[in-house]
Amino acid sequence: MAQEINQPTLEISKWHNRWQRNRDFVDGEEAVKAKGELYLPKVRVTDSAAEYTAHLQRTGFFPAAFKIAQGWMGLIFRKDPDLQAGARTKLLAGLATRDGLTLDDLSAWFVRETLITNFTGALVDHPPRNAFPASMSAADELRLGFRPYLARYTAENILEVTRGFIGMQVGIVRVRLLEDAGKQVRELLINGAGQYEVRVHRDTGNGGFQQVERYIPEQDGKPLSKIPFVLLNTEDSITPTPSLLENAVGLNHQHYLQESALAAAIHLTQAPRAVITGYVPAKDEDGNDIITEWAIEPGAVWEFPDKEVKVDWHTYAPEGQELVINKMRDLKDALSAIGHSILAPEKPAPEAAETQLIRRAAENAMLADFTKRIASRLERTYSKWGQWIDGQPVRYALNLDFVPQPMAAQQATLLSNMVTAGQLSLRTLHEALKQGELMPLDFDPEVEAQRIAEEQIDLPPIAPPGE
Repeated sequence: MAQEINQPTLEISKWHNRWQRNRDFVDGEEAVKAKGELYLPKVRVTDSAAEYTAHLQRTGFFPAAFKIAQGWMGLIFRKDPDLQAGARTKLLAGLATRDGLTLDDLSAWFVRETLITNFTGALVDHPPRNAFPASMSAADELRLGFRPYLARYTAENILEVTRGFIGMQVGIVRVRLLEDAGKQVRELLINGAGQYEVRVHRDTGNGGFQQVERYIPEQDGKPLSKIPFVLLNTEDSITPTPSLLENAVGLNHQHYLQESALAAAIHLTQAPRAVITGYVPAKDEDGNDIITEWAIEPGAVWEFPDKEVKVDWHTYAPEGQELVINKMRDLKDALSAIGHSILAPEKPAPEAAETQLIRRAAENAMLADFTKRIASRLERTYSKWGQWIDGQPVRYALNLDFVPQPMAAQQATLLSNMVTAGQLSLRTLHEALKQGELMPLDFDPEVEAQRIAEEQIDLPPIAPPGE
């Protein structure tokens, strides 16, 4: 049976539930609790909807996955990405997507999505030439939008990525992407002539899809021989693999379940329960038992006509709560081991300095490996984009300096002396001081020179000696 054009491959569809759980736990408490029993089962199978809702509200939620994701994003983008490109590409970096994202904003979106799913799509999207006037100036091209854009796709919107032979090389030969809230499918393929071709399919409204557009994008008047689509992940794979956040999400889910157990235990043990034996309720005119509400409050008096009635108070042992609390503590320790500098306990246990350095180094190495892999794929995507814009490759690097390490005073003095001796330029000194955390990262020498000149104008005149 042929696969529907708008359906993902079986291998991709298997990951949808995992991606959704990752998203929900990164989004936080409201998203998780909105899914109800999917993440938090009932305490008792017989609980009513009202009882379950009350239990859901009582259960606390620790936003570990959110904090780790935000912490890692903060470390990666602690310093601005480094872009080296042609002048026109730098200009268009301020409006890189059709919906107005800058290149750096787009990069942040790609990094966050890839942290969550490890399966994110980037496409260099060029409009068909026949949709624009035959001759245009450079200004008209910008005004009318005849230029390549960068398009982004979440994991759930990637339906297929297939590799095959393109001549004597192996590359991507077919991609299907879901767009417009599921109403459109963009099919990218290498056709029989070895050319990159785009086919657009629209929902017909009766359960099917119909091809409504077909064109061959051109660069410098020539068809492309490769699909300008890049899959952002940490592996060289066209099938999904676990994300960097998946283990944290799993532990976060386990912690949520333990919070549920603790909430139920506290609810059951917060007050003693009355146990009445030997009591025979009175009957109404129809012979039904009359249910009596017994007030449990200071000064309340219960009266029973039968002297054989006994009232006892049932209290629960707290040992079960201790077991749950200890389990939650273990889960938090496991979470802090994943995001040590982000989820470190407020009052950490004594730990040797060498152990702290090892843990921090391991965490930074893991994050650095992820960052370098994603940055290389972003650079590949942006280079395809830059080649179409002005024919020049793009160099794009994400920050790998996660921990502020201010430059030592001796080093700053040495560099300053080298400038005085003419062995180092002032610009290089400024760059070194910025990297050394001694100057603001947005420091601009020209702006600073203007400020100094303005301050000199405002200074009072200096009187000559002897006056």
